[in-house]
Amino acid sequence: MKRRTGWIIGAAAVVVLAGATLWAWQGTSSPPVASSSPTSAVTTPAPVDERAQEELDAVLTTCAESTAHTPPEHCGIRIPWGTEFADVNGIRYRVEKLPTLVLDGGAFTAGGGVLVATVSGTGQDGSPRTETYRTENWAVRGDIAITDDEVEITVW
Repeated sequence: MKRRTGWIIGAAAVVVLAGATLWAWQGTSSPPVASSSPTSAVTTPAPVDERAQEELDAVLTTCAESTAHTPPEHCGIRIPWGTEFADVNGIRYRVEKLPTLVLDGGAFTAGGGVLVATVSGTGQDGSPRTETYRTENWAVRGDIAITDDEVEITVW
């Protein structure tokens, strides 16, 4: 038994010594130094869904910049002002979150946008009136044409 105990203690000491050596070696090795020589930058076009989202964002941002007295067409903007206003003098839009696009072949859907519209005009009773409408599910859908160079979006 004495011989067996000696072997066990010896083996345990070797394992502990090997572990300590490995730990010390890893702790003192320095990380690789970054090369200061310039590398050639390869530009690749953004993924299709990224380019499509950017195009949709541009279209919807243009819609929100509209100064018309009625909501712009093909922008997914509906305002229920008809029961409160006899006449509308202006509508201001504020985009809090643009809808997120999902591609589906030659079409797309986009939802989850947040849009605030402030309508000013004349109320049904003839007095000046201003109301703010908020939608937390601004959504659009439409067609998409993708080529190597561009993404063309048509909102229905």
